[in-house]
Amino acid sequence: MREATLLQQAMSAVRAGRELTARDIFLEVVEINPRNETAWIWLTGLLDNLDDCIYACEQVLEINPQNASVRQYLSQLQVEKDKQREKQRLHVEEQAGQARELVKAGRSAEALEMARFLSREGESIADVWRLLAELSPDIDEQLSALEKLLALTPGDAKSRQEFERLQHFKKNPLDLAEMYEEQGNIEKAIQAYGIAALQVKSKSEQNNIYWKTVRLENLRQEQIAHISPTVSIARLTAGPPLLYFMLLFIHVGLNPVANPDFIAWFGFFWTMLGGFMIALASVRSHHRLWTLIFKNAGSRGTPAARLSMSAAGWILVILPFVFLFLTAFDRLMLYLASL
Repeated sequence: MREATLLQQAMSAVRAGRELTARDIFLEVVEINPRNETAWIWLTGLLDNLDDCIYACEQVLEINPQNASVRQYLSQLQVEKDKQREKQRLHVEEQAGQARELVKAGRSAEALEMARFLSREGESIADVWRLLAELSPDIDEQLSALEKLLALTPGDAKSRQEFERLQHFKKNPLDLAEMYEEQGNIEKAIQAYGIAALQVKSKSEQNNIYWKTVRLENLRQEQIAHISPTVSIARLTAGPPLLYFMLLFIHVGLNPVANPDFIAWFGFFWTMLGGFMIALASVRSHHRLWTLIFKNAGSRGTPAARLSMSAAGWILVILPFVFLFLTAFDRLMLYLASL
């Protein structure tokens, strides 16, 4: 019988000190008969890889659950495996920390490559997937990283919201194109507009996409600097509070401590909040703030919502100015009455 002959050859190779030859023959034996307990027992000590040794032990115990010595050996191997995993986990976490430091130093490209490498080594480390999702410019890679992250941390509401937001853009190429355009990624925006053009149903939508693509190609050719929606919002927000601040100094004088007017100073923060609301309603973008406000992955705010926010913002801006002018008028009347 070939199985018995091979088993004898393997045992002879073991006695002769030819362990590699014996291992190969024992592997051939278990290919012929996967339930050969003797061959699996020898393989538990002849295989090089720890996982392979554990697998061989499990095969022995499946054949003969009463084999106490192999069960004890398996426990030792599993302890060793746990130590290896912990060592690997600590190493990956340390590397992820170094990647974070690279991001802080402005070396995001290097950090991204490190995150990609670590994702292949530390699949159970949440911070690796979080780092990859934050750094990757590719929406498919971001979605994959977030999916792995949510499998490890299902209660992470922020990551789940970002995952749903990116899923929305993936399913809606027109919105995806507009998002890339807002980010200044003209090449990807043009590509996404091309995909969106294949899915539109009306001629007007197709023409709209065509002219958007032409405009982006002109921007690419002229190399016009990109201004992000966040910067636009910040610039528009600064206008009303800056004007109010200058008028306030005229009202209270260059030494505000000598003429404190806390209500008037409090109005500065109202104008800042109102200016921010007006700016946010004015900049048409897929800004994350709209997602937070409307809890909608692809929300840009409906026209009614933007109008409401803009109106509320103008009320917050105008009221402090009205109060300031009324206070100034009262002071003027008191001054004139004292003459």
